[in-house]
Amino acid sequence: MIHTHTPSRPRFAAALLALILALGLLSLASMPASGQNAARPEQAIERLFAAPIQQAWFTPAFLKQVPLDRMAGLLRQLQAQHGAFESVKRDGRGYMVSLQRARVPTRLVLDTEGRIAGLWFEAPIIPGSLQDQVAAIAALPGQTAVLVLRDDAPMAAHRADTPLAVGSTAKLAILKAVAGAVAQGKMAWDQAVPLDPAWRSLPTGILQDWPAGTPITVASLANLMISISDNTATDALIWLAGRDAIQAVTPRNTPFMTTRELFTMKAAGHAGLRSAWVAGDPTGRRALLDGMATAPLPDAGQLEAQPTIDVEWYLSVREACALITELAVQPALHINPGLAAPAKWARIAYKGGSEPGVLNFTIFMQDPEGTRYCVSASWNNPAAVLDDQALAGPYRAILDSLQPGG
Repeated sequence: MIHTHTPSRPRFAAALLALILALGLLSLASMPASGQNAARPEQAIERLFAAPIQQAWFTPAFLKQVPLDRMAGLLRQLQAQHGAFESVKRDGRGYMVSLQRARVPTRLVLDTEGRIAGLWFEAPIIPGSLQDQVAAIAALPGQTAVLVLRDDAPMAAHRADTPLAVGSTAKLAILKAVAGAVAQGKMAWDQAVPLDPAWRSLPTGILQDWPAGTPITVASLANLMISISDNTATDALIWLAGRDAIQAVTPRNTPFMTTRELFTMKAAGHAGLRSAWVAGDPTGRRALLDGMATAPLPDAGQLEAQPTIDVEWYLSVREACALITELAVQPALHINPGLAAPAKWARIAYKGGSEPGVLNFTIFMQDPEGTRYCVSASWNNPAAVLDDQALAGPYRAILDSLQPGG
């Protein structure tokens, strides 16, 4: 992610906040339950669909975030759209709930008494062929693009060469420039640099809260930039690698904005800056950025809530696949697996991007036999904040169809 807004919540994310609250209980999830309401994880999920839900099944902290009536409504909506419950089974680090017309990846945390402390229903996976899933993405409102490659050969494509706004997926270009500088001996992964206050940006991330001057390695900056889209780490690497090196990777995005510059232009009251950016050629845009050099970092609350996607980084899905395939050996790309199932693949490299009106998922996967895949999908809509799940569902279905044994 780039923006500080909360991306549109998964439609059936029945306790995203409660799941976050429960992270401290994750180590308890495998402990035997011992209370009156104790249930194994599969039983705890199944009874949600089989009977009227009861308050005693949940921890007080969960219900504080997701009241019982809201939980019941989400379950009714899930079954109304996708049919009655059929089964649940363990699936990697989570569970797979099968409904009549969809499969729903599910994460669950139980406390030591067998009560639900965290629950997250991910995007439902609708059955269909690869072409069906691509068509579902193509039909989304606004502009979309999809590319599915196997060993660099296209399996399916929709507007694969059309540049669309991709948010943080453009950080792949920064990673390539940094990797190139390391290969040339201009930088080193273990090189420690002091955090410069000029690099400070807005979340997502953690480095914006670290003290100025804290030493941090180039590798750690890359890991944070890719795995949690840390924007301060991103701007640090832009300044360390240099705009010219990044623009050589992606000339279309000349001049290559820092996230701080992007946030400044997207702040309320800065419509004039955005108009000047849209109207400007690279020289004019460079002058605009130079003029913003001393502008204060806006507060998160000052950012426009509605999409302003003309001020963005643009890649085609073919370019995104080329970047992530080339960079797939980089450790930074192996931390966050995105929507793929890590247990099924020998290697996964992932980067995504999200802000109002913008969403991209790009992944490289290699199976145990050495077959390589890339799946990249972009969705832009300047008229509305996106429902992430509308893209995540068919995208996840594509990944599942490609996985060994899928």
